[in-house]
Amino acid sequence: MKLLRRLGYAAFVLAALAAGQAIQSAEPNFNHNLRPFPVAGEVGTEVAARTFTAQVQLVRCAAALRIGDTILDTQGVWIVAKLRVGARFKPTSIAYAAARDGAGRVYQTTDRVTLNLVTGGHVMQPGLPYEGEIAIEVPTAAAGSLTLLLADNSIDQRMDSMAEIRLPISDGAACSAEPTTLLAPKALS
Repeated sequence: MKLLRRLGYAAFVLAALAAGQAIQSAEPNFNHNLRPFPVAGEVGTEVAARTFTAQVQLVRCAAALRIGDTILDTQGVWIVAKLRVGARFKPTSIAYAAARDGAGRVYQTTDRVTLNLVTGGHVMQPGLPYEGEIAIEVPTAAAGSLTLLLADNSIDQRMDSMAEIRLPISDGAACSAEPTTLLAPKALS
């Protein structure tokens, strides 16, 4: 009788653990509910996030980045995206810029150079578009499957829109061996 009771308790505990695991792994979970709202787009088309618009005009990759007289090498490749961005309704900035590869790894813009257009605190005024380039350092193997991510909050992108633009680089090994120059941002009139 004691053995059956113990087996019953063990079965009850195992069933409770299995039910708890099923509830915890059921979709949608808490993190899924708080994820950013993706606004997808392609190179050459304008993507309208909640507070800003963004258009990737050109993408290139190289083994080195030229900033004035300085050349920044990398063990991977530099992805340089030429952007046209603007505020929608009120002054705003793009404080988060990164690239996500096909495996879900995220690479943020480099801190080796100041990127005033994004992550540099540049405040955009509505009706006045800005153009400039950003640089992201990624492993060579990841360069062929990147999506650019842009958001207006650098710390917490949850529950807000995020521009997601697929970058058309087919192979990181085919990137230029010559240094590429990073263009400074400018206001367009």
